[in-house]
Amino acid sequence: MSMNRHHDEAFLMGQVASLIAVMSAMVQALPSATRKRLLQQLNPQFEALIAAMRTAEASDAQTERKGAEWVRDLFLRCIANAEKMPRSRKKSSPAVDTLDIQL
Repeated sequence: MSMNRHHDEAFLMGQVASLIAVMSAMVQALPSATRKRLLQQLNPQFEALIAAMRTAEASDAQTERKGAEWVRDLFLRCIANAEKMPRSRKKSSPAVDTLDIQL
């Protein structure tokens, strides 16, 4: 069973990493004004999620909260980095910057 659980966790981590990569690329493609609105909407959504997780009494609740906070922080960094990119690079470069995702 432990080998199967290890496989399931690795598979899930791969899925999560892929979702984060796709969402990061989408965030970087957004216009600046949309990213600013996203920041305004993102914080309340994550705060509500984390508050709900704090009330959970599951054994993995703290780990789940840390994971949610990690994703929140990752996207905040992604948005901040996209804002710092020079305008000429945003329009002329067809390549998408990748994030250093450490799971």
